[in-house]
Amino acid sequence: MQGVCSYTVAAGPNKSKLFQFRDENSIIDMGNISLAHAVHPEFVASCKYLGTMGDSRPVYIYEMEHLPGTAHIMARIPPEDMSRQRNTIKDFARFFAQSWNNDVRPCLDATTSLLMEFQSNFDLLAQNLPSRFAPNLDRVRKELPLLFSKALPFVLSHGDLNTMNLLVNRTTGNITGIVDWAESKILPFGFALYGLENLLGRMDSEGWRYYDRYRELESLFWQTFRGEAHNFSDADLHLVRAARMAGFFYHYGFNFDSKGAIQSVRTDQPDGSLAYLDAFCAIDEWAPLS
Repeated sequence: MQGVCSYTVAAGPNKSKLFQFRDENSIIDMGNISLAHAVHPEFVASCKYLGTMGDSRPVYIYEMEHLPGTAHIMARIPPEDMSRQRNTIKDFARFFAQSWNNDVRPCLDATTSLLMEFQSNFDLLAQNLPSRFAPNLDRVRKELPLLFSKALPFVLSHGDLNTMNLLVNRTTGNITGIVDWAESKILPFGFALYGLENLLGRMDSEGWRYYDRYRELESLFWQTFRGEAHNFSDADLHLVRAARMAGFFYHYGFNFDSKGAIQSVRTDQPDGSLAYLDAFCAIDEWAPLS
């Protein structure tokens, strides 16, 4: 399988192993992938670094478990098939609860550095995004110091939690794996919650459309999450809502390079480059969390 920065082949008995070849600009952070596997053992494959091949432009080689399942976007589970939709949502909630339950807070210097980085990033958004996003963006910027304090757990946050990276069982809808952790980083809980919206609706040529029963699925997510997350209270909801909105702005407001580094702020173009921001970040009030 050819990726943007990698090439992957299946091998071994029943193709139980994957061997991935990556260029030097997209090497895997083995610390992060090991942490992801430790926190989410049922969803994240184990990974082993095997070394490099070549001298002038070395290729980095990794061995991974071949997780079962089909990419969610390819499984094409109908929105009205609530049995399978519920299974996906409940497993996704358990995945987030596992993150909540495994606080990996960095040292004070690291959190201070992260706060300064995100304040600078969100200043760029404020300077360059259209004014329709200003109300929510201003609210997020005011909350950043609290988000990067001790108010929420710090967790390994997936950098691209889309439906291509979510593997499911076609028959049941259960999640069998979450892949592509190359852009993951330690952030306050909630920054990756943008991924939930991808299970509640879809983007088409006319913009974002929520499924008819998305509120039911959203409520099921939070009901399941609360049942699994330790010491999660109503008082946490305000900050989680702020972190979720921050995640929307961060994920959909920037163009990133192959290493996950910010290149530029997205601009308002006829191709709909700000369509996701319009769907989630231009609303008058932040969407409620059940």
